[in-house]
Amino acid sequence: MKDLSSLLKTKFKNDSATAKRAQIRNEILICGDEILAELGKGWSLRAIWEVLMENDEISCTYKTFAKHVGRLQAKAPARAITPKKEGKDFRWDSTTPSKDDLI
Repeated sequence: MKDLSSLLKTKFKNDSATAKRAQIRNEILICGDEILAELGKGWSLRAIWEVLMENDEISCTYKTFAKHVGRLQAKAPARAITPKKEGKDFRWDSTTPSKDDLI
């Protein structure tokens, strides 16, 4: 049996639209866990896309990248993409003195 890579290249040829879509999808899937982790840390999708483009990790437009990441987020468990809350939450103290008491 031939190598899967050569079979795919024979069928779809590297310049076809199908091959390009598959390549982009694979590039994003490879970085998928890292992308979701950085989104959970508060980085913007635009910033992540720019860094990946500058380092030649992906080769797609921002719009295409955003759609693929949206699909990844839909498939990921909710806890994986929400940042953990650190520190204390603000709680109102109803025993706060009035303005007259402070003066």
